[in-house]
Amino acid sequence: MNGMQSQQIEETNWRDAVQTFISQNPRARAIDIANALGCTEVQALSALSDVAWEISAEDLPRVLTEISTWERIMVLVRNQDAVAEVEVSGECGYVNGDWLNWIGENHNLHIRIEATRQILALVRSGKRGPTYSFNLINQEGLVFCRFYTRTQVDSERFLAFCETYEHRRSGGLNSDD
Repeated sequence: MNGMQSQQIEETNWRDAVQTFISQNPRARAIDIANALGCTEVQALSALSDVAWEISAEDLPRVLTEISTWERIMVLVRNQDAVAEVEVSGECGYVNGDWLNWIGENHNLHIRIEATRQILALVRSGKRGPTYSFNLINQEGLVFCRFYTRTQVDSERFLAFCETYEHRRSGGLNSDD
C-alpha cells in the first residue's frame, strides 16, 4: 500500500475514533479526547471540525489584524482548570509588546501572544449553526486562547481570510501530526 492510501486510512480511523469517543462522552473537551485517545488537542479539534486550516505563528500579526476588523469577538481563554469567556469589540484590542490587550469597563483581558506556536482556524457545526474560530496553540500543543466570530459579516470575513490558506483537511487528520 502506498503512503497516500495509508495516510487516508489513518485519517479516517482517527476521525472515526474521535467521533466514537464523543458519541459516548458528549460533554468531553478536545483535551479530554486527546488524552483518552493518545492524540494531540490539535488532532482532536481537527477531527471534530468540518474544516481546519493550520496557520503559521509567523502570520499571527495578519490574524490579529483580521480579528481587529470584527465587530464582536467572543474570546475564550482557558487552561486545564479554568475557562474565561469575554465578548469584546475587535477594534478595541491592541498589542503592547508580547501582549494582546482588551481593556474596557467590564473586562480587563491580557493574552500573552508570544506563547503562540501555531494557529488553527476551524469551522465546526453546532446546535445553533456553525462556529468560526482562530485557536492559538502554545509550545505544549495546547489551545490557550480562542477567538470566535459573533456576527454573520465577521463569519464571512473569517472564511474569506482562511480561503487564502490551503485547507489542512476537511474533518480529518494528517498522520504526520
